[in-house]
Amino acid sequence: MSIKKLAGQTVYYGLSNIMSKLLNYFLTPLYLGVLSGATYGEYSNVYAFIPFANIVLTYGMETAFFRFAKKGRESIVLSTSTISLFVSTILISSVLLLLTNPIINSGEGQMAGLAGHPTWFMYIVMIMAFDALTAIPFAQLRLENRPIRYAIIRIVNIVTNVFSNVFFLVICPKLYSNGWHWLPDVLGSKSLTGYIYLSNVISAGVTLLLFLPQIRRIKWEFDPKLWKEMLHYALPLIIVGMAGMVNETFDRAWFLPEFLPISDVTAKKEVIGIYSANYKLAILITMFIQGFRLGAEPFFFKQAESGDPRKLYARVMKLFVMLLCVMFLFVALYLNIWKIFLRKPFYYEGLRIVPILLLANMFLGIYYNLTIWFKLTDRTRTGAVITVITAFLAFLLNYLLIPVLGYYGAALTTMICYLIQMLICYFLGQKYYPIPYHIPKLVTYIGLAVITYYVYNWLNVGVLSPADRYAATPLSLAVATLFFGVYCLFIFWMERKEFARLPVIGKYFAPRATK
Repeated sequence: MSIKKLAGQTVYYGLSNIMSKLLNYFLTPLYLGVLSGATYGEYSNVYAFIPFANIVLTYGMETAFFRFAKKGRESIVLSTSTISLFVSTILISSVLLLLTNPIINSGEGQMAGLAGHPTWFMYIVMIMAFDALTAIPFAQLRLENRPIRYAIIRIVNIVTNVFSNVFFLVICPKLYSNGWHWLPDVLGSKSLTGYIYLSNVISAGVTLLLFLPQIRRIKWEFDPKLWKEMLHYALPLIIVGMAGMVNETFDRAWFLPEFLPISDVTAKKEVIGIYSANYKLAILITMFIQGFRLGAEPFFFKQAESGDPRKLYARVMKLFVMLLCVMFLFVALYLNIWKIFLRKPFYYEGLRIVPILLLANMFLGIYYNLTIWFKLTDRTRTGAVITVITAFLAFLLNYLLIPVLGYYGAALTTMICYLIQMLICYFLGQKYYPIPYHIPKLVTYIGLAVITYYVYNWLNVGVLSPADRYAATPLSLAVATLFFGVYCLFIFWMERKEFARLPVIGKYFAPRATK
């Protein structure tokens, strides 16, 4: 697969993620409008824990699938990994349902608003189970270079989710008040959050149904020896994923609830709601990262089979960082526009953490790119050690910073941990699988992007909009556009030869032939 094909697939994966996220952003103002700040904080707690459960339920089988599905072995690897996930998902889900009461009545369950709502917990278990059962089918589409079908299924999933939410939270209450009493009394039940979970169950179930024809075509064969080899490779990835999620979601799920110096539970949930709402703005940059990851993982494994692709990996990293920097500025410089997704001014005070979280996600994206060295060299245990170190650092820094700086301390911790994780992964990678990355250029592009934002922010606070730094005044927008344009021109000037080599747009940067 060439960079051209990787770019094309990243576009498809990225567009499906962008459309999914944009539709999800449609839900965020809806949730913020119908849920109180405390209830939104509870909902955010639950969805901060779900990624941990997904890591346990899939236990690295997706990556193992890519690693072992070489030519001639795709069929047996596919069937073995699918059977493994089906059996383990059924067993783990059954255990969770048997432990419903102890879980929902625990301290974490009460903080997540699950106490007294066993049905909600059942919905959550179903969501996690359906997601686990579709993990390998999604991976199969990526391996077979079928990004269009992948994108269609993802979009159907989120459209179903949006429609279900709108039906339960908007349409049902209006119809019920007009005499349609055969519909559920959503507002009267005071269980709005439960209908949000139910909407997710419906969308996850529809996704599984869409994969049934693909699942039925699998040859149901199980190779115990292959399974043991895949487990040996994959199990350390549980630690990689779990430790990574400590930094990615534990800030909302545990660190903030535990370390915020606020005694009132409702007030604490409101603060977590502010942090979670603004965290969603930082996710704008992760749409591209996720799209790139979906296309890059099978790309990297396939390239490794065809000689020494290290120069190609270095080139991919440079293009990746350039786009990340442009996206960082696109979000950070225009926060006065992006804030409309927050809907209520109550959440605006958290906008100051968005640039920190954007930078954190940039470091995380680079780290994901770097991890290919331990996946290709079968040193997944080393990857586990890296993430355990940064998870420990996350505990330490959150313990120290949140009591002093509040949720800003949580954001700062996230950025520091991702930076250190990225650096450790880079230096170890250069020892075991050296890749000639263009470090001076990468550092220059990242550093200049950060400086550009903070110079603009200094001007905005001191001169352009001293009364309200996030006011969308014509002058502040004009200056932001000027800064953004100058940065992009600098990138184009520095990389004009690189852009000339790219598909589609390359012809606009190629030097013109002289007569």
